[in-house]
Amino acid sequence: MKRTAPDETIRRTSIVDTVTERLRREILSGEIEPGGRIRVGELEKRFGVSHIPIREALRRLEAEGLVQTSPQRATLAAGLALEDLTGLYDLRRLIEVPVALRAAQRATDDDVEATRVALAELEAAEPDSHEFFDRHRAFHSALLAPGWSAWIERVLDQLWQAAERYVRLTMSQFGTKDDAMREHREMVELLAAREAAALADLVARHLSGTEETLREGYLAMRAERQAAAELDGQEAGRDASLVLDRR
Repeated sequence: MKRTAPDETIRRTSIVDTVTERLRREILSGEIEPGGRIRVGELEKRFGVSHIPIREALRRLEAEGLVQTSPQRATLAAGLALEDLTGLYDLRRLIEVPVALRAAQRATDDDVEATRVALAELEAAEPDSHEFFDRHRAFHSALLAPGWSAWIERVLDQLWQAAERYVRLTMSQFGTKDDAMREHREMVELLAAREAAALADLVARHLSGTEETLREGYLAMRAERQAAAELDGQEAGRDASLVLDRR
């Protein structure tokens, strides 16, 4: 049996990782719209790679909930729905609130300093850029890290990515982010003071406030698209998983 050379395996893995990251970013940012068809042939031409790493990347993204296969066997970017948004934030509260409580109880001075650094980097990032969202996840990671396990980290990373799609796609409906950044700064101070109950309460309120803002943005976007569809003489979108109306 022919053996694969070690360096060949590494190169192949690196290609899959790169393709996965590019596709993930395009789905999270909305470049590939919710419900949008993902055609392997087009990606082969665009990325300059064979179908093998693309299909492996799509399998990974399906496991993350970012890609789904339709009954017709088409590969689609996962749709968005209010029920999904509610489920995401219910689960985030169930996990992040007690983890925040534990983080404040366990945090060392080094943990607090790492969280301060992560906040400073977040505040310095260009709003709504890829860097901003990367640093936003890094801040919440630093805040909760003293209280989590490897399993919790893996689950939260998936939840954060799923929630990020709603944030990016409804961003135009948002007002100022000053309240969110103020809450981030307050979280750091509560962690530093080891005020565990107060930090857990703030994390719960922060998540609930974000969910409500996203819900309002989602509904506004859906109404806007329904109105546009009616003006075009098309059937208005049903109360659907905002597949974002597949333009």
